[in-house]
Amino acid sequence: MTRKVHTIIFVPHARARFRQLRVSSRTLAVASCGLALVVLLGATFSVLWLRSLGRSREFTTLLAENQDLRSRAKLQNAKLESIERQLAEFEEKTRKLSIVAGLSGIHDPGTGGVGGLSLPMKPETSTDVGLGDAARRGGTLSSRLGLVESRLVLQADKIALTPTVAPAFGILTAGFGRRSDPFTGAAEMHTGIDISTPTGNRVHAPAAGTVVKVGWDRGYGRVIEISHGYGVGTLYGHLEATRVAEGQRVKRGDVIGLVGSSGRSTGPHLHYEVHLDGKQVNPLDYVLNAF
Repeated sequence: MTRKVHTIIFVPHARARFRQLRVSSRTLAVASCGLALVVLLGATFSVLWLRSLGRSREFTTLLAENQDLRSRAKLQNAKLESIERQLAEFEEKTRKLSIVAGLSGIHDPGTGGVGGLSLPMKPETSTDVGLGDAARRGGTLSSRLGLVESRLVLQADKIALTPTVAPAFGILTAGFGRRSDPFTGAAEMHTGIDISTPTGNRVHAPAAGTVVKVGWDRGYGRVIEISHGYGVGTLYGHLEATRVAEGQRVKRGDVIGLVGSSGRSTGPHLHYEVHLDGKQVNPLDYVLNAF
């Protein structure tokens, strides 16, 4: 079979000899296919490169959004922790106010019994649960405070006679309850709290009342006792000096004595007791201002 041949002539602009190139149909077809393949590959690679560039931009955008969501979640968690701390403080103050108002028996539903297996929660789910719990606790506090407010309005006179402030400011060195005797090391019942503060610091009446005792007790040293009414009384021991007399009426904030280390004491401090119907109770259940 005779092969077809094509002649390609190159015509220069300047006067010169014509150039011609003879190629077979097969060669021309192969060259055309090769050129078409190169163009097709170039177009394919261009499309793939543009798609890759778009995906890269999407990935960068997603990374930025993810980082923003993490930052927001971290900020929400910090705010939630702050809310929980404030709620805990409010709950403790509400508990003390409830005692002062005579509402210590109010039932706090709390969270009830818990148990069983659990699965890890997503951060947003955990935050939602925390916010839900904070809202529940806030609702409980609002209800409790409403009852306290109503009772306090009705018991204004009684509240004025209730020892709700600390008689002296200092460091709480011993609480109410069982402890080791500082002299013998034997177990004993500590019937009040000890507030460590320098000798000569003032001791103030935590509520209105009548002074029923000013004198000396072997254990307490120089001591003062005040009756506040409604079965409530207070005792102040280890005083350096007294500033009131028996039978004297005092108001909340009046100076009744000076801190000392008289009696059975290891150093200057105030021993403070609260009595309810003749029985010692924990003074911290009544003190609303922290040490």
